[in-house]
Amino acid sequence: MRIAYFTDTYLPQINGVSNTLEKLGTYLTDRAIEHMFFAPYYDEKIISPSNSPIARFKSISLPFYPECRLSLPLYANLCQIADKFKPTIIHLTDPFGIGLAGLRYARERGIPIVSSFHTNFDVYLKYYNLEYFEEIIWGFLKWFHGFSKLNLCPSQDTLKTLESKGLENLQIWSRGIDRDKFNPNQRRLDLRYQLKAENKMIFLYVGRMAAEKDLDILLDSIEIVNSGYADQVQFVFVGDGPYAKLIKERFYANVVFMGYLKDRELSAIYASSDVFVFPSSTETFGNVALEAMASGLPVIAVDSGGVKENVVHNYNGLMCTPRNTESFAKAIIRMIEDKQLKARLAANAREHSALKSWSKIFDQLIVDYGAVLKKSSSQFSETA
Repeated sequence: MRIAYFTDTYLPQINGVSNTLEKLGTYLTDRAIEHMFFAPYYDEKIISPSNSPIARFKSISLPFYPECRLSLPLYANLCQIADKFKPTIIHLTDPFGIGLAGLRYARERGIPIVSSFHTNFDVYLKYYNLEYFEEIIWGFLKWFHGFSKLNLCPSQDTLKTLESKGLENLQIWSRGIDRDKFNPNQRRLDLRYQLKAENKMIFLYVGRMAAEKDLDILLDSIEIVNSGYADQVQFVFVGDGPYAKLIKERFYANVVFMGYLKDRELSAIYASSDVFVFPSSTETFGNVALEAMASGLPVIAVDSGGVKENVVHNYNGLMCTPRNTESFAKAIIRMIEDKQLKARLAANAREHSALKSWSKIFDQLIVDYGAVLKKSSSQFSETA
């Protein structure tokens, strides 16, 4: 088995997709499974912790979303590299520049295709007043995924949505957590002191700062909470994005912005906080919620999307009505006032994270690749 991954999202870009691919690369390398990533080139210094072989292609940042890149690789060059690698199966993670090139290459070479669905592009449209493109987007996604022997998605909620839109060959590819990296032992009292929150409850948000993350709901909730509890809480934002400027303009004395963090710094801020807040109603999974749980934090989230795969109301977190400021603010206040509840939810959150092993998830992925190859070989023999 020789696997080629064609992705428009990869390190050093920080998001759930790049995190998953980084872990996958490490898994494949450790097991000596031949693989190669075809990914964008970024201006930053490239570091690949997995030591996976990577072919990089020039990319440009999108003017309305600088954190995202679009790469239109020279197809002949891409083919030359891929032909030298000789993949037996191709996995497409995005339906854009490199993903489209990978689709063309696989079809021309007769290589079986696996695709994965990571982002609710259609749902994002309403946040940018582009709803009239929804039908076009779904038509394109149905065409793109229609060539795949297997279409992977991270949650039951996403699978049901894709089924309703006519996509076929669907299967769950869940997400895991590195409990060595994310755990309560990373807690640092000096970090809480630096944040001027040694005697406060820290509510943490980690993720992309964009309109589709429903951060306006979190900001309005902070205003409500601050009307009665401002001296008891500290809100910490980790990440960046096009919405960051708007957030910073609504200045609150108990709100801290830390930008992007990674490795030990990220682990420390999770473990040094008390509650994770995640207002997004557009997630296909929500990796950050699982990272928070492994760090010993209960999660305040909304009853929508893939986050429901992990957050269970009154067990390891509190679920709120999507895009409802009052509901979200009430959940924050409940955590402030009921310390026993917070402790119980935190313990259950940590316990839940123990069930999410990356190795088991990737073991199943390799089994799924094998099934695709076996089926493709059988179909080839029948037509030969």
